[in-house]
Amino acid sequence: HFSRTFSLKSATIRLKCSKKLTQKGFPSLRLLFSDSLLVQIIQIFIKILVFPLSCLHYARYEVLQHKQAVQQISSQLLYLAKKARAANISVTIDAEESERLEMSLDIFSKVLSEPELKGWSGLGLAVQAYQKRALSTLHYLAELSRAEQCIIPIRLVKGAYWDSEIKRAQVNGLDNYPVFTHKSATDLSYLACAQFMLSKTGAFYPQFATHNAHTVAAILTMAKAKPAYELQRLHGMGEQLYRQLQTDTQGEIPCRIYAPVGNYQELLPYLVRRLLENGANTSFINQLML
Repeated sequence: HFSRTFSLKSATIRLKCSKKLTQKGFPSLRLLFSDSLLVQIIQIFIKILVFPLSCLHYARYEVLQHKQAVQQISSQLLYLAKKARAANISVTIDAEESERLEMSLDIFSKVLSEPELKGWSGLGLAVQAYQKRALSTLHYLAELSRAEQCIIPIRLVKGAYWDSEIKRAQVNGLDNYPVFTHKSATDLSYLACAQFMLSKTGAFYPQFATHNAHTVAAILTMAKAKPAYELQRLHGMGEQLYRQLQTDTQGEIPCRIYAPVGNYQELLPYLVRRLLENGANTSFINQLML
């Protein structure tokens, strides 16, 4: 599938890391940058490299190991960021479970402040709108942008771990859920976050990942006469919506394709989860088909 993926004009590549990669460790990930041919391919077609921090080699990426995890993962992320900067590739840290949010922010802040990355606006972060702390996270990142004097690319998503977040909260007997329990609340949170991101000129480069026509229409309305931003879709999904969007806007709005790459065992659960997410009873696609 690589030939099909790399034929795209502008794409986002997401690493789905297997247990084998995690066990072998970080040097395996360096192969992405040691193969000169692959680097040339990525430089031509792939503009953003997206991966979760749990992909990096540290088996105890958990709250109880906060200090050690931040120290170990930050050094590995810095190595990747410097390589990516040299290859003119942006890096986006993917969002994971809510319990890792504070650790990921600490790691992101630590790496962003490194002198080697001074003046580079290629290190970004994904923010999940279904988290109740989404807007607060954006406020924090806006302050971080001001302090480091750089533009932070923010990939706004609705979130894909809802079931596990609810289950974890119930199993642990939490008083409340870390995520919204109604889709309408998540949709509203997404729009509130989008409006805030668009209002922060010079702080963020907004990247709105959505297949929802209502959300796209709302963003187009809010973003009139606003600074640069882009829309993103998953490879193989939302094609008709984005094709129409490009026609209506005469290609003025960048539309990026988010293309997962990995082995069969890792990709299948990811794609099934995405299909279920977009085929939910409350989704726009489902209502349109009915």
